Amino acid sequence: MKILVIPHQMCMGGSQINALELAKAVQDAGHDVTVYAPSGVLDPLVKDMGLRRVHKSTDANFSVSSVRELTRLVRQESIDMVHAYEWGPSLESTFGPHLFLRVPVLTTVLSMDVPHFLARHLPLTVGTEELMYRHRVDWSSVHLTEPPVDTTHNTPGEGMLDRVSFGFLENHIVVGIVCRLTTDLGKVHGVFDAIEVVGELAEHFPVRLLIVGDGSGLAEVRARAAAVNSAHGEIVVNAVGAMLDPRAAYNCADIMLGMGSSALKSMAFAKPLIVQGELGFWKLLDESTIGEFYDNGWFGQRGRGSEDLRAALRTIVDDSVRRSTLGAYGLRVVEQRFALGIVAADLTQLYERIVADPPRRRAVGLLVSAARSMKFGLDTRRVLTRRKALRGDE
Repeated sequence: MKILVIPHQMCMGGSQINALELAKAVQDAGHDVTVYAPSGVLDPLVKDMGLRRVHKSTDANFSVSSVRELTRLVRQESIDMVHAYEWGPSLESTFGPHLFLRVPVLTTVLSMDVPHFLARHLPLTVGTEELMYRHRVDWSSVHLTEPPVDTTHNTPGEGMLDRVSFGFLENHIVVGIVCRLTTDLGKVHGVFDAIEVVGELAEHFPVRLLIVGDGSGLAEVRARAAAVNSAHGEIVVNAVGAMLDPRAAYNCADIMLGMGSSALKSMAFAKPLIVQGELGFWKLLDESTIGEFYDNGWFGQRGRGSEDLRAALRTIVDDSVRRSTLGAYGLRVVEQRFALGIVAADLTQLYERIVADPPRRRAVGLLVSAARSMKFGLDTRRVLTRRKALRGDE
C-alpha cells in the first residue's frame, strides 16, 4: 500500500510523535509510507527514522491552497490511503483527495474530545475505550488506536551518568516530568503543582524535580523554580527546557509525573508513575487504578491539585521497594498492551480493510461537515477578534 501520513504539526507533542513512530513501523512492515507536514523541530526525527518526507508549504489548517496542494500530491503519488491526524489534516483530506479523487481517509484524534465538525462517514480512530464507545453511536466506523511505545528505543538503562549531567547526586530522589509547558489540558498548571510540592518535600527528603519541556509557560516555570532554589540555597528544581530526545530524563528519574504518551514512556522505563490530568487531577498508577486509565486514557479530570500530588508522592518518595515494584508493574503493562509492534500490527490490518473496502463519498455527511466547519471557523475568528479588542490591538 502507498500510505500518506499527515501529522497536524511538527512541534514536540504526543500526537505527532505517535504518528511518526507508527509510520516507521508500517514502513518496516513493507509498505510505502510518505510523511506530509510543515517544517518543525521534529524534522530531524523524520530523517533519523528513514521516512520519506514531503514538506507542506504552509502551516495553515484547511485553506483553499492547502487543500489544492494536498490533492495534487495524492494524485501525483498515486496514494492508496491518507491517514490524517487531528482535525486540520482531516478536513483537508476530506474536502481534497477524498472528495475529488475518491481516496479513502482515516482520521485519528488523540485529544480528549473529537471535533463535532468532522465527516462521520469516514473511519475514525481514537485513543481511549471510552471515546470509542461514545462515538460509535453517531460515527460509521470507530476504532481504538492506543498511544504506542517503542519499547526497544525506550528502555531502562544505567542512569547515574544521566543524573550527573542534570546536576543530581546518587542519594537524590529525582521526580521527573516531560511535557509541553502550555495551558492545554492544564499541563503547565500541573507543573506548578509539582514545583510547589517538591519544594515542600525537599525540606524533609533529598527529593529533586527535573522538568523537560518548552512552551509559553517556560518563563513562569523557571521563575517559580528559581524561587524554590533560592529558598533552599541549592538546585532543587531544574527546568532544562526542550529536549528532542528526552530518554536521559526518563532514565535518571526515580518517579515520573505525566499524562498521555509521556505517561506510557515513563512506564516503559520502569518508573513508578503519578498520572496528571487537568483541574487538579493526580493519581498514582497501581493495580487498583489501572482500570480507569484503560477506559479513559492516561489522563483525568478534577482533583485537589497539589494536595493530591503531595499525598501520592509521600507514599513512595521514601520507599524504594515500592517504587521498584510499581515500576516493574508499569513496564509489564506497556509490554503487553502498548508496545509499538502490537499497535502497528493492528493499524496495518485496519489500513488493509479500508483500502480493500473504501468508504463511499456521502453528500449529506460532507455537507454537514462543511457547514459545521464554517461555523467553527467563524466562531473562532469572533473569539480572536474579541481578544484583540480587549488587549487594545485594534
